[in-house]
Amino acid sequence: MAFVEIGRLFRGVGNPQTWSAAGGATATIPIRRLVKLAVGVALLSVAALTVYEHVVVRVSREAVINARIVSIRAPIDGVVSAAVGAPGATVRAGVAISQLQDTVADDTRVFQLEGDLNATDREREAASRRLADLERARAEASAQADAYRLGRVRQVELRIEEARASLAVDRAKEAEAIAAERRGNTLRTHGYMAQATYENLVHAREVAQQQAIATQKRIDTLTVELEAARNGTYLGDNYNDVPSSFQRARELSVRIDETKATLDQLTQKTSTLATQLAAERGRLQARSTAALTSPIDGNLWTVQAAAGEYVRKGQELFTIVDCATVVVTASVSERDYNELRLGEPVRFRVSGTGREYSGRIAKLGLTSTGRSFAIAPEERRHQVAVQLADLGQSTGDSCAVGRSGEVIFEGSGHGFAARLVETARQFLGLA
Repeated sequence: MAFVEIGRLFRGVGNPQTWSAAGGATATIPIRRLVKLAVGVALLSVAALTVYEHVVVRVSREAVINARIVSIRAPIDGVVSAAVGAPGATVRAGVAISQLQDTVADDTRVFQLEGDLNATDREREAASRRLADLERARAEASAQADAYRLGRVRQVELRIEEARASLAVDRAKEAEAIAAERRGNTLRTHGYMAQATYENLVHAREVAQQQAIATQKRIDTLTVELEAARNGTYLGDNYNDVPSSFQRARELSVRIDETKATLDQLTQKTSTLATQLAAERGRLQARSTAALTSPIDGNLWTVQAAAGEYVRKGQELFTIVDCATVVVTASVSERDYNELRLGEPVRFRVSGTGREYSGRIAKLGLTSTGRSFAIAPEERRHQVAVQLADLGQSTGDSCAVGRSGEVIFEGSGHGFAARLVETARQFLGLA
């Protein structure tokens, strides 16, 4: 309708009769027709700009500020005990986002190790008490053996003294017998003593000498017995060994050494079990309780588990937007996609604003990596990723994931005329 009115208006303007009928050169065009003219011109301009944009200017169909995300999954089965609030919250690397508690974790191994450790402790305590009893019994046996040794040594010493006294008596008798023999020999020589009587005196002297020798041998025997007794060995008529108290002390010493060896083994076993128990408790703690921390600084993008919810191991619970990897992902037509090149300069204009950022094409095709972005690109579209160096310096758009706009490709086919068209679109409010 607008195009028809424009044609009529131009035909009327070129006809002099129409000017005359309307009152000559001073006649004015009706306001309604002027409005229709302006609307028609605007529509023609929009159509021309649209055609030019699709033919000459290469602009993305849709573009959005995007960033890579990091997924946090449940390391164990359990109940979410605490969680961050709404998405968008700022998180820090290493700071806990949530806690998982598994109340039915398998603690059989810990229970078994605790039982073994308690049993080993009881055995070690029993061995310690047994060692103390053995040492006390050995001390008593040693004291008894020492008392016996002292008594035995004193007894032999007294017997030696007795033998020495007997030896003195025997030697006195020997001297007396020798003197009697000498007197008898003198008397026998002068005929005053019979031969038989003299022979009796000779026999008595020989007996006295042998008695003295026997007593000396007895003293020697007692001396040997005394030295043996002082060394702990006792000589006698019916035995030639140590007494039972010494044997008991020696047996107790052997048992004490065996008990000490057993006690050392139990102590080592206790230490080993304690180490294993500590390690198993740590593993149980890791299996029963887990703190979910963010590996990066960023913003919480999605929360897929609430406090009190039971989750399974490997289930995705949170996603974190990595603001350090902010890019712009855009879809383009097949014609433009085939003409784009990596590193080609581009400009990204935020929708509804005059903010623009310069950058370059970083990747062509995002089908294989789309799942790592916060906003997954459509696989049926031709996607590109644009790296904007100055976007990270912006205070309002640095991590505004999801904010839309358009990417303008500044490669071949986008020169002065294209910029002029863009300026006109901005002036008309179409950008």
